[in-house]
Amino acid sequence: MPALLRVNTRWIVFAVIFCVLLFQSFKYQRPYSPAPPLPVHDVSQYWPSRVEDSLCDAKIFVYDIPSHIQVPETVREGRCHESNYNSEIILYKQLMDPSSVMHKLYVTQNPDEATFFFVPFFGSCYLYNCWSQHGWNWEERCDVETKYVDPLMDYVMQEHPYWNASQGRNHLMVHPMDKTFTYYANNDRFQPAIFMTTVGDKRRIWANRHRFQRDIVIPSATRLIHHMEIDISAFLDSHGHPLNGKKRDTFVIFHGCCSDVQPGDLYSNGIRSLIFQHFQHYRDYDIGPGLADEEYALKLARAKYGLAPMGWTLDTTRIWEYIAFGVVPVVISDGIIEPFERDVDWDSFIVRVRRDEAHRLDEILRSIDDTTYEYKRRKLWEHGRTVGLEKDAWHYIVRELCRMNDLNSPINLGLGY
Repeated sequence: MPALLRVNTRWIVFAVIFCVLLFQSFKYQRPYSPAPPLPVHDVSQYWPSRVEDSLCDAKIFVYDIPSHIQVPETVREGRCHESNYNSEIILYKQLMDPSSVMHKLYVTQNPDEATFFFVPFFGSCYLYNCWSQHGWNWEERCDVETKYVDPLMDYVMQEHPYWNASQGRNHLMVHPMDKTFTYYANNDRFQPAIFMTTVGDKRRIWANRHRFQRDIVIPSATRLIHHMEIDISAFLDSHGHPLNGKKRDTFVIFHGCCSDVQPGDLYSNGIRSLIFQHFQHYRDYDIGPGLADEEYALKLARAKYGLAPMGWTLDTTRIWEYIAFGVVPVVISDGIIEPFERDVDWDSFIVRVRRDEAHRLDEILRSIDDTTYEYKRRKLWEHGRTVGLEKDAWHYIVRELCRMNDLNSPINLGLGY
């Protein structure tokens, strides 16, 4: 009997401990039901502000560079149209198109009333075309200084008074390549200008490429969106869902360079080694080499998350394809400055994973519940897409210009959003 009592007592103790642990797990792990959402009162008090609420009434004069100096239009619309550096030409064409909203809102033909001066500098196109003719030798320059940089800057400085009047500080130029302005030996000639670059980098080692308070980080062009001009409505409905009731059944997608990268490599700081050596074998992951065709568009329309790891630089053009197709970007790029961070709530529609946590990627992503994922996807579709070159980039650029020059004369642009 005492032995039986000892056995029963032992089971009773185990049962009590189990019940206590079970109670504690329910008590501390199950969240309470959500409280009522806060009402919307004065939207001007909330961030981010609406796109149409501009900070100043800016006017931009666009220089007309003589054809014997400028990169020929046949090259701009030919070879350079396929380039990921094409943002310089896209932004220029938006300003020059009389039917565009950007032209109507910002461009003036009268330089005396201009707030800013846009210099159509297509150095990236010049060099991209040069490289294509020299076996993609990235060190070749094709006399860019004497044949393009110097003649163009001579024209701006000597044929007009506006550069000298401000020492170039109210002039705008686009430098959309990874090394920005450092491709040009005579870059000191245009250093006073405001640069629009696709590379924003907080790291000290590349401080010479990003000029804080003088550079505006802008979106990149991509072959899929801006060269092929894929019709996204052929793949997704107006809410960003796949057509015909299909689901986003690919958990993670990444198609890009480079499958042979090693953990200790400088390229991507080794991050892409995890993608190709490990994540490639995970269930519901679509990992492979770079694509830019209709097959890739179909894949994007089925994906939930898209990996945006750094490469040689912190930015990657893939993120703009994800955003366009409603794929929640997973940014693995410590120190990156995303475009228009002071006006765009990036964290509402992306997932950030630090390099020292990248090996836990699957665990991190699968811990995101369906409600949080859908919140990010909806924010991405409704707001994130406005950031792209094909959308509202110029509105955000002008906001940054207003801040840089302490211009505070708010105006409603009448966009309706």
